[in-house]
Amino acid sequence: MGIRSMQFQDFSDWMSLLDKLEDVEYVFKFKHELEVKFEEMTEWLLRQKLGINTRPVPPYSEDNRKIDLLDLYMVVKRDGGYKNITSTVGF
Repeated sequence: MGIRSMQFQDFSDWMSLLDKLEDVEYVFKFKHELEVKFEEMTEWLLRQKLGINTRPVPPYSEDNRKIDLLDLYMVVKRDGGYKNITSTVGF
């Protein structure tokens, strides 16, 4: 299945996208397409699975700059994951 044709119906679709993100060269090669799909996946997860309709996707910072969710995900993953990052900064 190509990136553009990916649709999010259940968690296996979500996992399929996350599996693709394991290959850094693949992410670099298809960065724009993956950014779009990552936002779609995040919106599906928030709206359909968690019932959260009050948050914009993509989110914006206080100075009205778009937050790139794929980049954020990749940096957190590279730096050891959520637990490692939050314990490092004292959250």
